[in-house]
Amino acid sequence: MIQRPAQPDDAFSIATIHVRAWQNAYRGIVPDAFLDSLSIEQRSTVWQQILTQKDAEEVWVAAEGDEIRGWISAAASRDTDAAPSTGEIWAVYVMPGRWRQGVGGLLCEGAEQRLGKQGMKDVTLWVLKDNERALRFYESRGFRIDPGIEKTIVRAGAELREIRMRKHLS
Repeated sequence: MIQRPAQPDDAFSIATIHVRAWQNAYRGIVPDAFLDSLSIEQRSTVWQQILTQKDAEEVWVAAEGDEIRGWISAAASRDTDAAPSTGEIWAVYVMPGRWRQGVGGLLCEGAEQRLGKQGMKDVTLWVLKDNERALRFYESRGFRIDPGIEKTIVRAGAELREIRMRKHLS
């Protein structure tokens, strides 16, 4: 399996992983009506736009042959309280049938290395507080909960709590 920068031709695969991962990982956390309404075609259009922008966020894919298994987006932190040397994993998703096979770890490792080369000393991410699988995954990668740093997001009328996690890059 290799990592490479995402290309506009990857938009449909990225969108498929994005939607399927949301529908599997967030079932029971995010309202079913919202998850069922997600459209791969709509997400593909959005991803096509993102991946063709000159200032696109840094998006990388994990590919095995011609098949994309997962993707990650990481860049400087968007948090207002972040130091300039703080990076952020904006999103990481793996096709549900490939969970627990090293794809997510490979993507995170690559993103952490790229952020470190950019001079980042720490990396943060936001995760739904009720997403126990994701919390365990990030903890296994060395992330720790940033005490007291939480926010509320709204999806389909439901208030969801997100917590920030942090890792020092060596």
